[in-house]
Amino acid sequence: MKALVTGHVRLRVLVALAVTVVGLAACSGNDGPTASDATSSGTGGSSSRSSAPSSTLDGDVPGDCTESACPELPVPGADLMSGTITRANAEEEVPGYLTSVLDDLDATWGPWFDELGWGQPYPGRVLVESGRYTSDCEDEDGVIVVEPDTPNAFFCPLDTAEDGEGQRVEGSIILPVETFVGIWTGVFLVEGPLDSISGFQGEFTAATVVAHEYGHAVVDRILTAGNLDPDQEPRGENSELIADCLAGNWAATVLRRDQLSVADIVQAAALLQKIGDPAPGEGHGTATQRIAAISRGFFGPSLSEALGQGEQGQPIDCLGKYWPELFG
Repeated sequence: MKALVTGHVRLRVLVALAVTVVGLAACSGNDGPTASDATSSGTGGSSSRSSAPSSTLDGDVPGDCTESACPELPVPGADLMSGTITRANAEEEVPGYLTSVLDDLDATWGPWFDELGWGQPYPGRVLVESGRYTSDCEDEDGVIVVEPDTPNAFFCPLDTAEDGEGQRVEGSIILPVETFVGIWTGVFLVEGPLDSISGFQGEFTAATVVAHEYGHAVVDRILTAGNLDPDQEPRGENSELIADCLAGNWAATVLRRDQLSVADIVQAAALLQKIGDPAPGEGHGTATQRIAAISRGFFGPSLSEALGQGEQGQPIDCLGKYWPELFG
């Protein structure tokens, strides 16, 4: 396990920077994985996602998740930052690693949903390793066809696939494997002189990109739990910023497990040149907005207090800020 002295303020600031950079990269630019182009808001009004909750649900939305009382996100015990994936073995190891990250996200968000009586959040999983995958979601160019090297990871609320427990569910995360292999081989979101610095990108980068997409699944499952219409999801840029923020919630659990090293931080910082929309109103949020979102998820509303007290952000910090219509 890679250790980090969590009480050291300087390293905690570096962690905040790294989490910010990765979350921003997850949906920025046309050359890297993005989510908003294929979420329910990107289906051109043709979404047929069922909003009927499972018969096992016994919680309301927002129910017991309010600013004054909402469960904290549990911290799983799995070791994700082992550092065993290299440029040489990435082709063989990355699919298993992506699965382990999804398992960890299930283990983090599942108990939280269960405590609220909201059923299970587990999304379907589509790892595109060969051939072509056709999604039921559409973007502005029409039907989305994904190949292993398609630079676009996303969550689609219409796609049906098996979740981590082998159950077929509607609402799935689509991950093009070769694109993620590029994190280790130095071609993921990198241009120019950084092409040769493949060693500065790795597990933390990949995991946080997946966590962002899982954030979209969390929103979708809350809609389902509340028997809410898709048009009641977070509005405008908040639909992306909330996913950044929820990814920050999860990333904070990795820090609390003492699994982030300085090397992890440097890996993530290599993506600085690909962050945010150039101006407000373009769908993803500007770099400043996205820095604020993922930092809020990581540290909570008050960064200065969190740095001094070792606190982490919680889901209500994200829900109240970016989904005020339901949780504000």
